Amino acid sequence: MDNELLDRIYEAAAVPETWPDVLAELAGMVHSRHMGLMSLDIDRRVSFVATEAYRQVGADYAANTERYDNPRPRRALGSGHAGFFSDLELSSQAELDRDIIYRELLYPNGLRHTAGTAIAVPTSDILVFDIARAGAPGPFTREEMETLDTYRPHLARAALLAHRLGLRAATGATEALQLVGLPGAALTASGRVVVANRLFEELGPRVSAGAFDHVQIANRAAHEALKQALATTTGPVHTARSIPIPAAGGEPALIAHLVPLRRAAHDIFAQAEFLLVLTAVVAPEAPLTEMLHGLFDLTPAEARVARALASGISVEEIALRHAISRETVRTQLKGVMAKTATTRQSELVRLLAGARPLPETGS
Repeated sequence: MDNELLDRIYEAAAVPETWPDVLAELAGMVHSRHMGLMSLDIDRRVSFVATEAYRQVGADYAANTERYDNPRPRRALGSGHAGFFSDLELSSQAELDRDIIYRELLYPNGLRHTAGTAIAVPTSDILVFDIARAGAPGPFTREEMETLDTYRPHLARAALLAHRLGLRAATGATEALQLVGLPGAALTASGRVVVANRLFEELGPRVSAGAFDHVQIANRAAHEALKQALATTTGPVHTARSIPIPAAGGEPALIAHLVPLRRAAHDIFAQAEFLLVLTAVVAPEAPLTEMLHGLFDLTPAEARVARALASGISVEEIALRHAISRETVRTQLKGVMAKTATTRQSELVRLLAGARPLPETGS
């Protein structure tokens, strides 16, 4: 074995940005330029790092996981052999020719043959080292697989270490929230709880990790708002969202803040993309202007309307006090309700008022 390559493999576990160079060197050993390391979670979400030549194919596969089902990693894991397999050791050529991944993804990109190895992770994720090459020099051979198998134990340990480091980063984030008294959980893009702190666990059953570890909010409207936020905050630009959870059972209203984690290469292995942070809504002595702006991005005029409503002041009186039309106040109120995900004025008042009414302090 190449000891310098071994050093770089273990370096990649801690410095994930170096994975593409490591993968390129490994691919070169079997006459290829196309190699990737993918993480597949139980939600069929795929994240990956890859050599430059294989990056677009990996991106296309990750964007179409529902369409591109790949049985070969499952077959490899079920074989009992912890090593690399060529595609023809797991499928017949006729099966590959019918396979949608080959017909629509690999063949159009000039790739004819694949090989790889699958590694099961304790969190139910699967890590896959995947290699592809064009027609020449033909299918991958068993001898080439044995060459890669020499490095396979080290690749498995490095990938598992990277996965655990990513999980530790998510754990560290939730523990930091615990230190300042905030319930928090790290979520995947689908809402699966990767890790949660004790304060989050104590919120059950109002907020909990339910079936298949997906976050559940007992209030239906809030739960639907969270699902919508998760669905609309993925992609290259993530934005924070705040979701109101009405008071229930003598417990105060909550605000669920969905905060995107800054993606780094090691996040590929932990799958955590968001922090869900919860804060209780308790009416302070001071006006709500700053809090409303920070939580919901209300304009000053919208915050003024929200504060007044929370103090029991009608739309008509707000218009009179500030010398504006009732239509203007209603327009501002619609903006407040849209940003706070409330549908009725009474619901908005309950959310904002907290434990007791707020004094109106003018503009």
